[in-house]
Amino acid sequence: MSSKRLRCFVVGCKNEHCSRHLLPTSELLKTRWMTFIFKGNVPPNLPKCVYVCANHFTPDCFVNEGQYKAGFAKKLILKDGSVPTLRYPSSPAEEASTSTQNRSSRDVGVQTEPSQLHSFVTQPTTRTFQAHHRSIGVQTTVSSFDLSMASVSHTAVMSSTPLKTPSKRPHLDLEEEGDEEDTHKECSSILTAQETDVTFNHTSITEPNGLLAQSSSSVQCISKYIVYETCIMELFELCPVCQRSCHVRSQRLGTFLRVEQLCHHCQFSRKWNSQPIMGCTPAGNLHLSAAVYLCGASFFTLEKIFAAMKLQLFRYDTFRRHTRMWIEPAILHKWRNWQDEMLQQLSQRERVIVGGDMRADSPGHSAKYGSYTMMDLETNTIVDVQLIQSNEVEGSYHMEKEGLKRSLDFLDARGVTLDCIVTDRHPQIQKFIRARNVNQFYDVWHIEKGISKQLEKICKLKGCEKLRNWLRSIKNHIYWTAKSSSNGPERVAKWTSMLNHVQDKHTHEDTNFPACLHPPRKSLNKNKWLAAGTLAYYKLEKVLSNKRILKDVAKLSPHYQTSSIEVFHSVILRFAPKHVVFPFLGMLCRLYLAALHYNENAGRPQATTAAGQPLLKVTFPKAKEGEYRVREVKTQATFGYVDDLLDLIFDQVFVDPAPYADEVLRIPIPPPFCPEYDRLA
Repeated sequence: MSSKRLRCFVVGCKNEHCSRHLLPTSELLKTRWMTFIFKGNVPPNLPKCVYVCANHFTPDCFVNEGQYKAGFAKKLILKDGSVPTLRYPSSPAEEASTSTQNRSSRDVGVQTEPSQLHSFVTQPTTRTFQAHHRSIGVQTTVSSFDLSMASVSHTAVMSSTPLKTPSKRPHLDLEEEGDEEDTHKECSSILTAQETDVTFNHTSITEPNGLLAQSSSSVQCISKYIVYETCIMELFELCPVCQRSCHVRSQRLGTFLRVEQLCHHCQFSRKWNSQPIMGCTPAGNLHLSAAVYLCGASFFTLEKIFAAMKLQLFRYDTFRRHTRMWIEPAILHKWRNWQDEMLQQLSQRERVIVGGDMRADSPGHSAKYGSYTMMDLETNTIVDVQLIQSNEVEGSYHMEKEGLKRSLDFLDARGVTLDCIVTDRHPQIQKFIRARNVNQFYDVWHIEKGISKQLEKICKLKGCEKLRNWLRSIKNHIYWTAKSSSNGPERVAKWTSMLNHVQDKHTHEDTNFPACLHPPRKSLNKNKWLAAGTLAYYKLEKVLSNKRILKDVAKLSPHYQTSSIEVFHSVILRFAPKHVVFPFLGMLCRLYLAALHYNENAGRPQATTAAGQPLLKVTFPKAKEGEYRVREVKTQATFGYVDDLLDLIFDQVFVDPAPYADEVLRIPIPPPFCPEYDRLA
């Protein structure tokens, strides 16, 4: 097809078209052509070549009118013996060649588009992923078609995503080096042009801009499917124009597949991408990396699943590159924004009660990381998470104090006024909080756990077996003491009253709690009471009246406990298991993900049946040693933060990662352990 535009010689026709037809060789037909062109007045001096545009022929004069309209033919072919008969009206065949230059869109069943400048990428960069719409159908409507006769190449590009073509199409570089695979195949199955025009989704609506209606404008919201290679290659086996065998070449980059089809007979060619291309990154590869990271999954487990299914996957280095460049900066940005909003609300409250506790990434004193969590106990939300590496302090034992110090400094800097803080009984924490002049209360469970362990050992001694009957009562008594008391001396008085109660004495010398509150009753089992002077009573008195225990009981938390923080620590295991070693930034981002997940699902209501009855379940915790516990069944967890992070990654971070990378650079990352030591030869 020539790109030179030639004037039609028909008298009265002033159109200039690339589609032209020379005079036939037959003298009879030539005479009929000349009579029509010049209305019987043939000039004596004719040019060497006389052209007639396709407007002057009826549609039945062309062999390939349907293929030309569909874009599978580069020029119209006349039937033998055809004569121009239309002088002024335009035939449908030529209208197809002229109107498509100004038409904004065209429905093509095989998702093809001719390319004039580039022959590969049809997907835009992320800056163009704005205000588009899509359909769930498998067909696309591609905008800005140019099927004019002026096109030098008739390469068709097939795109699986209904996105407009950018002004400058980025070439797909080997972003995942070593991941690409090329295959060359000679196809032999039948794929007619009529079959390629079939539209599978009859509900698709063509928009004025030439795009199918989409329910979302973002590429991450498009549905994905598992497609087998043989099913894809069936679409490219034969040329849709001449129905002959074609040369097919495929290239893989991770989960991305590119198929190039070339017919050596009619020179028809087209290219198809299985995913949108964002810059030089396949969108599916980035989406899979983000989904694995944001859901707390393991890449290596995913790799085994993909290998078992023979699914194509990129390498771990590509996954790490995606996390460093886009995923982790997005997580940090998301957490910072949420934290700023939360702290602004806390700064406006007069009474803020927080709880704090540390979690180590491994048991014992050999932990590498320690994460200190600060929770608003009134709203049950995580407000701050501090990550400490053991080489930042003197050792693992000092990480909890450092984490608390950083959290308190951070809250003070944001204008949050603390009423009190609930923690465990860590000695360093007690001393540090006293120096900060902050009211401190102790979590009841931590004290009860320590006392129960001591009493369990005493019950195994000879002569102390009777004490086992009182273990559950003593556990319940410490919780009742914390909840029903208003000050420290009252808590101590109620706690020590247990020593009189086990002797069947219900009046006490301490004026803060002079008598038991239960009604007087006679016991049917006289043997359950402990007598003063026995070994069992002596051991019990030694534990309950311990000086440190009495000091800690006076500071039992009367309102909130840190059990919610322990629940959050179990959530962290989903995102950062203790048996997996992460880099500092990766560990920090996983802690933020766990905090986002916990905050979103902390207030879930209790599930109900179809009749509206609340659901309960019976559990048998290991710590209860065979005893059961009735728990509420909560509604299903939600993952809205994952959708928000995906939108942030694709629509903002990928478009302009510079400001998000600056946030990462401002994080003080401690040096790794290995360079601190001299390696022995």
